[in-house]
Amino acid sequence: MDDLRGPQQAEPPELSPWCGRWRGATNKLLCVLAVAGIGLSLWVFVQEVIGLRDRAESRERITEACGGLIDPDPVLGLNGGGIDRVKLSDEHETDLGERSSGCLVYRVGDPGTTYGHFSMAVLRRSAEPDADETAQDRTEIDEQSDEPFRRPYRDEKSSPGPVVSHALPHPLGDGALGEYDEYKVTARAVCEKGGKISSIEVSAVAQYDEPVTAEDRRTLAGLARQGVDRAADRTGCRADLPGLPAELAEPEMKFGSAASTGGTCDWYRRFLAQGERGSLPDRALAAPAGKASDHDACVLAVGEKETRRIYPGFVKTSDYPQSLEDVLKYLPWWVKTETYVGDGTRGLRTGHFKQPTELTPGTAGTDSDQTWWASSVCGGRPAVHVLWVTYPYDRIAADRLESLFRAYVDDVAERRGCTDVVLPDAKDFARS
Repeated sequence: MDDLRGPQQAEPPELSPWCGRWRGATNKLLCVLAVAGIGLSLWVFVQEVIGLRDRAESRERITEACGGLIDPDPVLGLNGGGIDRVKLSDEHETDLGERSSGCLVYRVGDPGTTYGHFSMAVLRRSAEPDADETAQDRTEIDEQSDEPFRRPYRDEKSSPGPVVSHALPHPLGDGALGEYDEYKVTARAVCEKGGKISSIEVSAVAQYDEPVTAEDRRTLAGLARQGVDRAADRTGCRADLPGLPAELAEPEMKFGSAASTGGTCDWYRRFLAQGERGSLPDRALAAPAGKASDHDACVLAVGEKETRRIYPGFVKTSDYPQSLEDVLKYLPWWVKTETYVGDGTRGLRTGHFKQPTELTPGTAGTDSDQTWWASSVCGGRPAVHVLWVTYPYDRIAADRLESLFRAYVDDVAERRGCTDVVLPDAKDFARS
């Protein structure tokens, strides 16, 4: 039958003697975790505040040291970003009143450590042609840093052959804006005539050891263009700056077949098609050719197979021959051609183991030490064209150098529409 009793109070369940003890411990653990969580949250909050403060201070330092020519956030975002603390070099300060200045930014790591990160260089050329002619403003075209090959670094992975030193200048678009390579972008403003300034260049350079990514190279290009645009505006340089190209081709660092090369070495492919190559190079390192570039280059080299073929004849005629092993691994035989246009022709000289020889626009000749030059006028601006040949290859290919250089200069003049070409005399190529 139904239970007619009213609601009854339930008896509490019987607890194990351990249960209460564990319940107390759990509560304590939860309390500890709650306190730790609050502490951790507070620590994270404090770190975020410190990071924001450090980043704000870093932005101010970059803006001040770089003369306000570039925005600091893209600089902090280079090399993976996440950089809050930077240090600026005390030896560099951007001053548009100076011919050359810039800023150098270090990334701050653990206490007491700094790492290379970024630099900006500003070069201002006066409209007065002789205003920049000082010893420190001259450019040696054959200095060691310009050589196409280098010795391997001590901790570098062993290479079966010579190591390429750096990429050749690649044009930004058609080159009117400037050039770039694997770690640096240079933007240039060519000022309208009538002012006090002829041109301004701003170079944005990655100073870290890691390879520069395509994204970082694009950032450098944006910084360089922004810097030169602001510098031109502040100095009264009236210039029509092109926009950045939609894409920047990956700088090439590997030699290819000379018979199929193109770009800045396309002239050599056509030259080879006209006759026997003989002892001339069979490998080429080129860059895209820009019709408006102020600086471009082509490097030609003798590959391993051809070196082994030519070497026995070289040994017979040389009093101090290099070893075949050294030639193949460290001292390859190469030829480099370069063209400088506009203000880049100022102060050019050779300085390879001897007294400097000035490479003056409107002249041509040789320094009698592996370097020849010609000149022309391209788009109303002076141009200097250079042939640089490594020793002892200048002796090995001596009978072909004159025709080789003439083919190069003729091609440059046609491609750029240059006039008033001046070439070295035949006697300048004679060898004793």
